[in-house]
Amino acid sequence: MEIQILGGGGEVGRMAILVKGSRNAFLMDYGVNFDDEGHPVFPLHVRPRDLTAVMLSHSHLDHCGALPSLYVSASPPLYATKLTTELAELMFKDAIKLSGYYLPYEDDEVRNALRQAAPVEYGTTVTFGDDKATFVNAGHVPGSMMTYLEVDGRGLVFTGDFNLSESNLLNGADVSMLPKDLDYVVMEATYTSGNHPPKEELDKAFIDAVKSTLEEGGSVLIPSFTIGRAQEILMTIVRNNVLDVPIIVDGLARMANQVIAKYPHLLRDPGLYEKAMKASVEVLGNYYRKQVLRDQSIIIAPAGMLKGGASLYYFKRLARDKRNAVILPSFQAPDTPGFELLSRGAVRIGNEEIRVNAKIYWFDFSAHSGLRELISFIDHFSSKTKVILVHTEPLASIKFAQSLGRDLYVTKVSGERIID
Repeated sequence: MEIQILGGGGEVGRMAILVKGSRNAFLMDYGVNFDDEGHPVFPLHVRPRDLTAVMLSHSHLDHCGALPSLYVSASPPLYATKLTTELAELMFKDAIKLSGYYLPYEDDEVRNALRQAAPVEYGTTVTFGDDKATFVNAGHVPGSMMTYLEVDGRGLVFTGDFNLSESNLLNGADVSMLPKDLDYVVMEATYTSGNHPPKEELDKAFIDAVKSTLEEGGSVLIPSFTIGRAQEILMTIVRNNVLDVPIIVDGLARMANQVIAKYPHLLRDPGLYEKAMKASVEVLGNYYRKQVLRDQSIIIAPAGMLKGGASLYYFKRLARDKRNAVILPSFQAPDTPGFELLSRGAVRIGNEEIRVNAKIYWFDFSAHSGLRELISFIDHFSSKTKVILVHTEPLASIKFAQSLGRDLYVTKVSGERIID
C-alpha cells in the first residue's frame, strides 16, 4: 500500500490524500488554499483516469474546492453523504463566482462531478473487488464523514476534519465504529496547541456578550462560516431564548440552512434546529439589508473572517457605533480583516481605514477536536498503529508527536510518500 500526501502535509488546508493498492487507487478529498491575494492554491496533480473512486469528507473548500477539476476528462465515482454533495454544490458555485478566473473548472465540471455522486450513509460499506470502504460520522459539520479503507489486507482511516465533542448542532464523531487494530490513521491535527473551553462556559460567555450589547441598545454582528458555524451560532442563541430582537441570517448561510434542514436525521437536536429556523429571518438582498440596519438585531452572516460577503457589508455600517458589538466565533487567519480587527482594533478595506468603536469579542467555537480529544482519538487505536498527522503546522505536529511518545509518522511537506 502506498500513501501519497498531495496536500495538507505540514499545512492547514488543501487536503488531498491518495491511497494506492495493487488494484485500486482512492483519493480522499481534493481541496484548495488561498494565497494572500485570494488566488486558489491547489494540491499536487493526480491523473483522474487512474482513480478507482473519490471520497469527500465534507463540504468546506479546503477539502473539496479543487474536486471539479478531476471531472474534465474522467468520471471517477464520488462517495459522500448526500448532504455533503448538496452543500459542496453551493460552495463550488460560490467559488466560481468569486474566483472563477483562477479556477481550472467551470459549471460544466461541477455538474459532471455531481453526476458521479454516489450517496452513502454512515455505516455503509462499499466494495471494490477485494478492497472496501466504510463511512463513519466525523462530527465536524453536517454530513461530514471519516473513511475506513481496507486495501490489500491493510486497514487505514482517513479522518478528514473531525470533532469528538458534541455541539448544539451535532453529535461527536462515532469512534466506536473504527477498528482498534489498524495499520494507519491519517488524521487532521489542527489544534495540537491546546484544549477548547468547556461548551457550557463558552455558550454562557457568548450569550452574556450578546445580551449586554442588546441591553445597551446596540446590534450584534456575528461573521460566521457558511457551513457549521452559522448554524451552531443560531442554535446557541435560540436555545438560550435570546429572542427579543430579530435574528438575521444573510448571505450563503441562509441557503446552507435550507439544505441542512432537509436532513434532520444527521442533527443532534432536529427540534431545536427547526425552532432556530423559524426564529430567524432570511435577508434576500441589499434593499432588505438596509431595513435590517434601522433597528436592533443579531446578524449572522458569512464571511467568517470578514474577507467579503454580507458580513463585510454590515461591518462597514455597524463598526463605528460603540453601542454595537462584533463577535468573531472562529479562528481568524493571519492577513485577514478578522485577524486585523483582533490585533489592532481597526480594519483597512481597500483604501478605507475603518476605526472600530464597537465592542470586539472572540470566542473559540471550534468544530475541530482540541488537544484532549486528539489524544483520546489516538489512544483508541493499537500502539502499533502508525499515525500520520496532516492539516497542521509542521512544528506543532512535531511537538505533539514527541509529547505522546509514540512512533508517529509526521508529514513535513505535501508531496511525501509512505510505502508499506
